[in-house]
Amino acid sequence: MEPGKISDNFSSLTENVKDYIDLRIDYFKLVLTEKLARLTSFFLVAIIFFILAMFLLLFLSLAFIFWFGEEFGPTWLGVLIVTTVYVLGGVIIYLKRNTLFINHLVSHLTKILMEEHNENE
Repeated sequence: MEPGKISDNFSSLTENVKDYIDLRIDYFKLVLTEKLARLTSFFLVAIIFFILAMFLLLFLSLAFIFWFGEEFGPTWLGVLIVTTVYVLGGVIIYLKRNTLFINHLVSHLTKILMEEHNENE
């Protein structure tokens, strides 16, 4: 074999390996960007639903308080009832936090982060 052909083949191989590595880096950047976008959208939707639920709960509580005050007596008693319901709900949610929230959140985040991508797509 001629010495020029081996060095040409080696330099061509080196160029191809560099291009391949650059393409793999770009691919992983794209996959990471997609996963971060999906995580961000998941958290934004969760925050929006949380805020809407808090407003709904606030207005329903106020409606109950005013209704109770007009129908049954003092408004402060309605406030006390709503406060008691909130405290009991908070205690129940705290005791069941793993089964209600953490397990579902971890499984959803794992699904987003560990999803396999087919390189042929």
